[in-house]
Amino acid sequence: MAKFNTYVQYPSEGTGLAEQALLTVWGSLSRFHEELVLVGGLAVKLVTRPPQGSLPGPVTMDVDLGIHMGVDSRLYSSLRESLQSQGFDWQGQRFVRQVNRLELFVDLLTDGETEMSSVIVDDSLPVAVIPGISRALDKAEYIHLEGLNLLGAACSESIRVAGPGPLLVLKLNAFGGPTGRRAGKDAHDILYLVQNHRAGVIKVVQAFREEKACNNRGIAGARSALESYFLTEDAEGPMACAAFRLNNLHMSPEHREEALRIRQQCVTLAEELLAII
Repeated sequence: MAKFNTYVQYPSEGTGLAEQALLTVWGSLSRFHEELVLVGGLAVKLVTRPPQGSLPGPVTMDVDLGIHMGVDSRLYSSLRESLQSQGFDWQGQRFVRQVNRLELFVDLLTDGETEMSSVIVDDSLPVAVIPGISRALDKAEYIHLEGLNLLGAACSESIRVAGPGPLLVLKLNAFGGPTGRRAGKDAHDILYLVQNHRAGVIKVVQAFREEKACNNRGIAGARSALESYFLTEDAEGPMACAAFRLNNLHMSPEHREEALRIRQQCVTLAEELLAII
């Protein structure tokens, strides 16, 4: 299972293992770093401040890597070989490795002028097509990450991570874009990313505005997600965020006030983002 319905369902060591997987993969692909960018929940974790008090922070079991569509085909074969040499097997259209009885996943994503949901590269390896990955590659920032890889070796890497504007566009599409899952985890990531990004809320909002000016292919899906799922307190986005953070107890009397606060924050954010795009 790649995503859980509530925060408490995520294993406490899961996100740390995902970071170890990232260090393992990134360290083995040094020749191609300029062609890769980290997106998804692990990117949210790396670019935000740690949670305050009891606030749930970003959690994930995935490493999502964006790749240029027109990159040298050697990258795809190198990715496959590297991942397989590190114990990641190709299963169910993604790379999977079991560590401590937990499944870690590596997903490959690209962008391009196509309506297809995936493209086939390197001897039948499908890569998901996600509008907005190109902007994430163009606006990547370097984040220093230290820790152990999956072999237990100490590592220090500079990871290319999506900038706040493209990352927010991608997360909104993950929730409510054309192929959105409307998962509570994505709604939680959206709110947490804006409120806790190290650059500050104002910089994130400004970066999001730039995505429209730069014709990010994912901006239409991001706008649709905001309009369709986030504009009222009882809409699916705010409710999903509250349910995820409060472990499906968001409608209980003891959590109703906190749930309402979370839902109102989601609506306020949606209104502010829609006002600038």
